[in-house]
Amino acid sequence: MLKFVKHLFKKSHSNLAIPILDGALKPNNLLENADIILEKPGLEDMALTPDGQLLLAAGTEILLFDGKTTRVLARHDEKITAIAVLPDGRYVVALGRKIIIQGDPIEIIKALDRPFMAITSLTPRPDGRILVCDASSNYTYQKWQYDLMTKGCTGRLIMLDPVSGNIELLQDRLSWAFGALEIGANTLVSESWRHRLSFIESNNDIEELPGYPARITSTLDGGFWLSLFSGRAQIVEFVLSEDKFRSEMMATIDPKHWICPALSSGDDFLEPMQSGGVKHMGILKPWAPPRSYGLALRFDASCNPLMSVHSRVGGKNHGIVTALEKGNCVFFISKGADRLLCLDVQTIRSINGLKTNAK
Repeated sequence: MLKFVKHLFKKSHSNLAIPILDGALKPNNLLENADIILEKPGLEDMALTPDGQLLLAAGTEILLFDGKTTRVLARHDEKITAIAVLPDGRYVVALGRKIIIQGDPIEIIKALDRPFMAITSLTPRPDGRILVCDASSNYTYQKWQYDLMTKGCTGRLIMLDPVSGNIELLQDRLSWAFGALEIGANTLVSESWRHRLSFIESNNDIEELPGYPARITSTLDGGFWLSLFSGRAQIVEFVLSEDKFRSEMMATIDPKHWICPALSSGDDFLEPMQSGGVKHMGILKPWAPPRSYGLALRFDASCNPLMSVHSRVGGKNHGIVTALEKGNCVFFISKGADRLLCLDVQTIRSINGLKTNAK
């Protein structure tokens, strides 16, 4: 390890810069102070039913949340990795390596002669077709850290017609495709390992995000919420540039102790940390280098960032994988804390310095 540290200071760091959190990304404590609506192990994804209720994926269960109580709609034999509701009201679930449509006994296990490996999101279009993110061809959804540490770029975005069964490849060689959405005439897909949102039909990508982007959900004004499941850190960028060290780390250390992003942190004294992450007077500074972080970012219809919500270093509501706006509320799934959170839209706008009467 000492040789590793000495080598770090000998290298040029020009390619290790991390974007700062400023402007629309100015840190706050909104997510940490959000209302906790539900605590449930395995919370993964959510979608709105036609009558405005929340459909939740938690472990192997599909839950219906009516604003007060939850009830189990269905159970599956594998963990659910994504959920969506079609325009006709039927729900669709992904079980990592296959897709199941409500009422349809057919399981879709491959696309274009390639088996599904890590389905991370399902996004219905108004015409009933579904945007499917298959994040990797090498690792399952649960092994996302392996894909990052091997610099995976085998993800793909496909279009699935559940009626005809037709499948169209929209983009491949994606670095962990995690979310997709149609924005006007363009299709947007998040690439976690490249820290960017890619436009399929153009080259106007949104790059150099300060975290690892996850799912994208639309808003009524034509904009969208983007979840970022962890923040970037210079130490991780450095490890990704050191192939020999990274290979030895992966071969000899438990994955939960890798120098790698995490969905939660602070519960294990064996976790790797930078000097800025050491507690002083019993307090972990909120500006310390993140191992885990909570962050979601709101964009307008022109793909300009408007505002953000945070659970900073030292907080608990980390690992935000889905954000969904419903009326005057925005719901967030904190996978790191196994919580469903809720914030008022006007509160978010106010804390971010925006007019609260704007829609």
